[in-house]
Amino acid sequence: MGEYADQAIWTTAELRAAGHTHRDLGRAVSQQKLFKVTRGHYVSKNDAGVVLMAFTKAYPGIIFTGRTAAFLYGAVPMAWPATAEHSTSRTASPHLELRRRAARPTRQVDWLQVAVPAKVAVDLIATDEAAALRVLERGYTGFTGTRRLEEDLAGLTRGERKRLNPVLPKAVLGTASELERTAVTIIRRALAKEVEEGVVTVETNTLFRGYWFDVMIREARLLIEIDSYAFHGEGRARRSAFIRDRHKGNQVTRWNWLLLRYPDHAVTNMPGYVGGEVADTVRFVLDHDRRRRENEALDTDRPVQVSSSPA
Repeated sequence: MGEYADQAIWTTAELRAAGHTHRDLGRAVSQQKLFKVTRGHYVSKNDAGVVLMAFTKAYPGIIFTGRTAAFLYGAVPMAWPATAEHSTSRTASPHLELRRRAARPTRQVDWLQVAVPAKVAVDLIATDEAAALRVLERGYTGFTGTRRLEEDLAGLTRGERKRLNPVLPKAVLGTASELERTAVTIIRRALAKEVEEGVVTVETNTLFRGYWFDVMIREARLLIEIDSYAFHGEGRARRSAFIRDRHKGNQVTRWNWLLLRYPDHAVTNMPGYVGGEVADTVRFVLDHDRRRRENEALDTDRPVQVSSSPA
């Protein structure tokens, strides 16, 4: 006879095939050796991830939505019942609230199909705007974050986009790390008036003349780099990265843009200093506008090609 702990998810048929009777199952549930999560499906471990995986076995094609999706994106704690949608099935129980709805675009998170972050944020805005923002920020990180958001917005209804629009400017999107997210939050707070009035936009992980920069405020021709000592400290950066970094800075200067660089220490320990300096720089530059024109470029105003081999 198979032990319940031999596998995480069981169907009734599998348990019967392993030699367990109906009475055995009732006893195992009362002793919490098994947990019945939906009709014909049990788990041997009372773990949220295992339970959600059991639902995918019970309802192939299930899509997790709302706060359950937010949990899977790491934005909120798990709360029951789980919320989900399915193209042909529906049910309501203490463990699962499943609605019947035509399939919408999804992402795969931990082997589970989850509604895209933009749709999850729409579902949460009315009851928990802070959670909606966390979903957006965690769901659209990295260099491709903004592009993925644009793609997902195209899949929303007009009404959903309208509900989401007031929240989007508050979200820090496209960041590659928690350090960058913190820095952008500091900068946006320091420029809150200008951002709210639409005078400036704070963009993240943006391409300028062939090089990526952590933050761009294009209205002020300002680029900002956030450097972690763990990566950029002495002996840690690759030779190729060191070389590109110098040419990168030269392009900023040649094209009459400004470059501010802040170490992780400043972002973590001196947020007022960082925010104040960035805000003052932006406000000053907005009153003094002169930039190099494209027809004034030299052949050297192209990204340098460097061997990727380490020093």
